[in-house]
Amino acid sequence: MADGYRVNTDELEAVIRRLRTIQQSMSQTSEKSRYGTMIAREDFGVNFSHAEELYNAHDNVQRFLNDTIAGLDTLINEFGDKTQMVTDNYKALEADNKAVMTKYEQGLE
Repeated sequence: MADGYRVNTDELEAVIRRLRTIQQSMSQTSEKSRYGTMIAREDFGVNFSHAEELYNAHDNVQRFLNDTIAGLDTLINEFGDKTQMVTDNYKALEADNKAVMTKYEQGLE
């Protein structure tokens, strides 16, 4: 007999759904960061001594946000895929155990 542990696969599936929802939200944020914050070099001023610095700082922050979101997206995707694999494996094991028990019970009759 097993040690009596149980795995709540419904909760694992809920985690996967929440992760995918976070990914969708991050995708929208990434799009806004990439395309909704485009500022032309001239928008910082023409005869302003720090215009180039501001433009470069904006560009650096935009790049940082995109890289960070892409990294988080990769991490969430890997975690979601692994969680899905574990869930599928537990369900398969449970189905196999049920089939064995059914076969065993039929042999007792």
